[in-house]
Amino acid sequence: MQKEKLGFYLYCFYRGGGSLPDLVGIDGDHKVFALRYGDLNAAVSLVPLEEFGARPLEQRMAELNWIAPRVIVHERIIEEIMTAHPVIPVRFCTIFASGDRIEELLGNHRAKIIRFFSDIADNEEWGVKGYINGGQVEDALKRLSPRVQAIETKLQEASPGKAYLLGKKRDLAIKDGLTGKVLQIAEEVFQRLLAHAIKGVKNRPFKLEDEETREMILNAAYLVRKSDLRIFHEKVKKTEEKYHGRGFNLNLTGPWPPYNFCPVFGDEIAQG
Repeated sequence: MQKEKLGFYLYCFYRGGGSLPDLVGIDGDHKVFALRYGDLNAAVSLVPLEEFGARPLEQRMAELNWIAPRVIVHERIIEEIMTAHPVIPVRFCTIFASGDRIEELLGNHRAKIIRFFSDIADNEEWGVKGYINGGQVEDALKRLSPRVQAIETKLQEASPGKAYLLGKKRDLAIKDGLTGKVLQIAEEVFQRLLAHAIKGVKNRPFKLEDEETREMILNAAYLVRKSDLRIFHEKVKKTEEKYHGRGFNLNLTGPWPPYNFCPVFGDEIAQG
């Protein structure tokens, strides 16, 4: 009987001793364990290459039903480890042919990894998403925009033919004003919160299932000192109160593994 070929699925790097939680890996069979290299560790589990090899994964990555539950397992394992250790999370489906390749990666980037762990020792990543109700903003623009108000005044006295053209012009003015206002609010909110964080990044907002009624306009992540968390959380609350009347809401989540502030390892991770 041919022996099953296995690879090493890498979840994260972490620092510190002690045992890992009792966790089943992403394949639902093999346990998560640590590869230790001095004071640095890699959390891994064995996976069958028949399912997780390069060629099978190329096909699987187009299958949402396969990806979605495994992404959840991947993130849950990292979050479990994060409760006891600082971590450097690794992207989904990073697989190596051997533990030696992981040791080589740790050796090549040891100084960078240690520096990162030092930088995040007393910090946490928090996510802030901003949503806007386009209808509320549009109503406010109709009431407050001088440009829109001027067109509305002309509309009241216009002939049917001219009213049609003015209506188109008004709709365009509202659309332009809405786009500008949305960008302005998103940037203002990002900067207000950044003043109370060490670092911040803006990721691309993604579409929502209920995007007919609301739209994500801010998808930010912040690295915050643990000692400043109360102030940061309060600032998020006050910022939402400030903009709520304009149809804007904020959602604060975390703490998360520091996905957005990790060191870059280049092609070595991709090649496994």
